[in-house]
Amino acid sequence: MTTAEARGDRSMIARLSDLAARAGVGAGVTVLVSVLPVVGLVAPAIGAGVASWTDEAEAPRGPKIGAATGALVALLSLPLTFLAVWIAAAVSPAATVGVLALTLVGAAYVVGSGALGGYLADRIAAERDASAAGVADDATAPVERLKHRYVEGELTDAEFERRLDRLLAADRERERSETRSRSGPVTSKTREPER
Repeated sequence: MTTAEARGDRSMIARLSDLAARAGVGAGVTVLVSVLPVVGLVAPAIGAGVASWTDEAEAPRGPKIGAATGALVALLSLPLTFLAVWIAAAVSPAATVGVLALTLVGAAYVVGSGALGGYLADRIAAERDASAAGVADDATAPVERLKHRYVEGELTDAEFERRLDRLLAADRERERSETRSRSGPVTSKTREPER
């Protein structure tokens, strides 16, 4: 095994252990929230959302974390499932089939709502980051686009400088008007003509 392969294996193991740790956090939150009335119905989504929200990976992986959270919660409920199947087997075969069917539906619900909660947490975080970046880059966006067009060769030197001067002049004018509007209202000495 080469050193690069060993590093790749370690990074894979590190990613899987981080995913399992996030799923454990989500499962813990899910169990805590599940005891609350009404809110407990969406506990898997809330737990997966919290686990995904705390994830610091470069690429969003909320649905994976959510599905892993749901799967862990389903695994944690296996002892109760075995108890329910044992009791149902004492009643009748139809009851056993019914308990197994409800168990499968419940597991699908927990895994699916966990994946949905992770996905929604990723979307909310992405929108928050985009709006924060948009506020900071509002003034520089036209200049950056102009620079990009110049680098790509779409604009000549003279055209780039002319457009840049126009953008900078517009920025100065906007700043002046903002300064005037902050300094207070200007009283007008002209009156409307009387009718």
